[in-house]
Amino acid sequence: MVNKPVRPVGSMHIHLAVSDMKTSIDFYTTVLGFFYDHGISEIAWLTRCNLMLTLGQGEPPKDPQHYFGWAVESMAELEELYEHFYRKRQRLSAPPSTEEARYYFFIYDPDGYPIVISFEQMEHPWGRGVCTCGAVEPEAGDDQNSSVSKP
Repeated sequence: MVNKPVRPVGSMHIHLAVSDMKTSIDFYTTVLGFFYDHGISEIAWLTRCNLMLTLGQGEPPKDPQHYFGWAVESMAELEELYEHFYRKRQRLSAPPSTEEARYYFFIYDPDGYPIVISFEQMEHPWGRGVCTCGAVEPEAGDDQNSSVSKP
């Protein structure tokens, strides 16, 4: 039986437990440009592009190992964003470096969750850096793994 790829309708949803709702809402809206939809006491809904982020009051992990993030269009844009966040005194990983083949950096939220910003150089059948959520199919006969869903 061939695996059927997931065809999401709407937003991707990520939930994070946070130690301080107001501090986290402020970070995600003012630093990363999320839209604060609603909620505050126990859960808050924020959106950006096709990502819905819910924040819940709770105990965040001591050393978060998982992350989410975005790809940008160029290495120049990646470097500009790093400098922008650096000037705003955000907590960051090492800067991107073409010499070290590091085409990404991490910015950390108030609870230490890493968010990756990267310049993705590989091409996808549905286009680089463009989320079509399955609207564009690869050509028949392409050597693609049909069990992998598109972003």
